Amino acid sequence: MGNSSAWMYTILPISAISGGLGVLLPLYILASHGNVYNVAIAITLFELVSVPASIFWGDLTDKLGKIKIFILISIVGLFPILLIFYLLAFVPVIETTYGIYAFIATASSPAINILIMSHKKNPALPKYFSRYSILSISGSIIGTIPGLFIGGGFIKEYLILLLAFNVISLTLAMLLIRPDKVKPVKAHHKIVKRSFAILNMLSDTPYILTGYRLIERIRAGLVNKKIRNIYILLTAIALFDLGLYLFNTSYIPYLSAHSVSYSNIFLVNILNSVSQLSVYAVVISFIRKINLGTSYLASNLVRMSGYFLAAIPAIIIPTYFLELNIVGYAIAGVGYAVWNIASSVILYTQIRNLGRGHYIGLWVAILGVSAVAGAFLSGVISSEFGYIATFSAAIIAIMGSFLVFTYVRYPQEAAKPVGT
Repeated sequence: MGNSSAWMYTILPISAISGGLGVLLPLYILASHGNVYNVAIAITLFELVSVPASIFWGDLTDKLGKIKIFILISIVGLFPILLIFYLLAFVPVIETTYGIYAFIATASSPAINILIMSHKKNPALPKYFSRYSILSISGSIIGTIPGLFIGGGFIKEYLILLLAFNVISLTLAMLLIRPDKVKPVKAHHKIVKRSFAILNMLSDTPYILTGYRLIERIRAGLVNKKIRNIYILLTAIALFDLGLYLFNTSYIPYLSAHSVSYSNIFLVNILNSVSQLSVYAVVISFIRKINLGTSYLASNLVRMSGYFLAAIPAIIIPTYFLELNIVGYAIAGVGYAVWNIASSVILYTQIRNLGRGHYIGLWVAILGVSAVAGAFLSGVISSEFGYIATFSAAIIAIMGSFLVFTYVRYPQEAAKPVGT
């Protein structure tokens, strides 16, 4: 990475906390006499808070122009959050605290992405994103590996371990992040980011421009074939993201309901992350052979196959429930990683010469709405109709993404293998 990028090692413990808590939280709710609906409410609150939190922290980062302070706010703010999780094991408190966690954790997002772009000028898009993703996913794997050795009675001890990771985050941030100060953005150029938005790292525009009259822009854009094509792509992305949250929100409760042990639930999630890590590594190695359009369609089919394999044992062959879920969720991870790269780079290519900030903002808003809707519907459907109904709805949403994408007419440079 070089000395100028040494700060990126801070991402490892930060991602470790996020990854560990992401698997632990549903198990914690279930252990506290909650159910899949409570898990869905917690995840819905997290996603619901993330978008306005991104706007708040993005604008504040613009106004002050300081980088290190916002990363430290996020890290230090996690200490009381993790202590509340540890001390107050009540479902409503856990749900609410997870929403607060979303607000605090998002504080570092604009600053981290500014650092990424300021230290890497005009990278090859998929290759650079893959490198960053490898670092983030590696941290997530580190944060979930201890789960292989815990049982239901050691959830609180896991929270103590996450506190230790946060101490490491604070130490690395203090040592490795220089107190850089970026030039504050003028009021009429205010912009905002979201932590998991890939285009925030890919775009030359550091933030998402705000203040547009969205409805008028969409209505006017529908008249323009090129812009209408972007809306079709965004619709395909929204359907995929909807299916993602429909499935993932109920997946851990689904495994728990079928008596999968805590350690095996962590194993299933770790192998999902490992499969994603493998995809990003392959992207770096074979960067010039990637056809983004074909990759998008293939990712949908792969993701659906993973969902199908995960649901089969509950219906047909329960004897191999764990084994098929390990394989199915790993395959689903491959599908997600391929989709994440392909969809983001295709969209970036489409909006390269347009109002990038506007369309990135629209993209992030769509992801937010899809996440909230998918998480909430997942809880409702699973509670009322069962997990198989939820997974079927997820497969239908992914199939919808596949079908809608076939109507996308993307530029030729997005269709050709990357780097050609």
